Amino acid sequence: MPAGLRSSGSRYRARIRVDSRPGPSNARLVLTLGVQTWGTDLAALQHYWAAAEALGYDRVVYGDGLWPWTYDGWTMLGVLAAQTRHVRIGPAVTYAVDPSSHHPSWLAKRATTVDHLSNGRLDLRLCIGAEDKATREIWESHGIPYPPHAERVARVEEAVDVIRALWQDGPVDRRGRFSNLSGALGGPPPVQRPGPPVWIAAMSEHALAMVARQADGWEASYLPPGGFAERWQRLRRLLAAERRAPDSVRRSIEVDVVLGRSPADAGRALGRFCAARGIHSHHALVATALAGDATAVAEAARAYEAAGATDLLLGFADFPATGMLEAFAATVTPALRGEPAVRRRGAAPP
Repeated sequence: MPAGLRSSGSRYRARIRVDSRPGPSNARLVLTLGVQTWGTDLAALQHYWAAAEALGYDRVVYGDGLWPWTYDGWTMLGVLAAQTRHVRIGPAVTYAVDPSSHHPSWLAKRATTVDHLSNGRLDLRLCIGAEDKATREIWESHGIPYPPHAERVARVEEAVDVIRALWQDGPVDRRGRFSNLSGALGGPPPVQRPGPPVWIAAMSEHALAMVARQADGWEASYLPPGGFAERWQRLRRLLAAERRAPDSVRRSIEVDVVLGRSPADAGRALGRFCAARGIHSHHALVATALAGDATAVAEAARAYEAAGATDLLLGFADFPATGMLEAFAATVTPALRGEPAVRRRGAAPP
């Protein structure tokens, strides 16, 4: 590339550079609200993303994987980045547990690209991967190995080291257990410096120890408040062993939301939620949901905050309809943030 163009690009990057490092450890942590999206109806997705941003949600994510009900996650993040202006974005989770599921060098490049497309709003959200038979089978049906749990943890940790190295200036020489880099060049650097925040979804003790060493954010999925609090206390001890402050890592819980206009309306919505998933009302998943009218849902959200959560990742039961998304923003969000409820016109959630 001609030197003049290289210089011009450097000046532009300097102008929009964002510092992604965590704030002071004694800063007041604010409960942020993210929205989970998935699916293949592009028009519905774009409408939903626009609504989530307009309603003041803090984060929008889109799934990544080989399931037939989702597109390629990183391609969709490019669309999400171009459509939105303020919300943070990222994969619901993305994989780095086998080179065929995003080699760390390619993942560093994809993350940098989306960070530029979004002007510094990307969170790189990685996962260890589920232990269930269905997850393993879908990988293996494509001829992709699904390593044992301990190896997946080790691969994610090494991937984070490689990605962060490639986000810095200069060639990277690194010999690892799973990949070797020799004079590898990253670049261009991401907008956020030293790089986008790295979140890791993890549940086991072994994985939590890696979170304590590596992550800017940690996410758990579908735990009741007591279960989340127990794992957070484990992570606090692991952070202390790494000489990291507790508030150096944000903590998210992924939950479903079943919101109704009244307790009776919420009960009917919960019945539809259970029927759609083929579960009964006493299933463990139901105990983790934010379910009920606005008062009950706000109380359930506060229980997670009291358990140590700084972030909620919300999957609304009526997705891709926006009724519950709108109702939550109008009635629950103000309660969580000490603001008056917003009077809405138009449809309420079913």
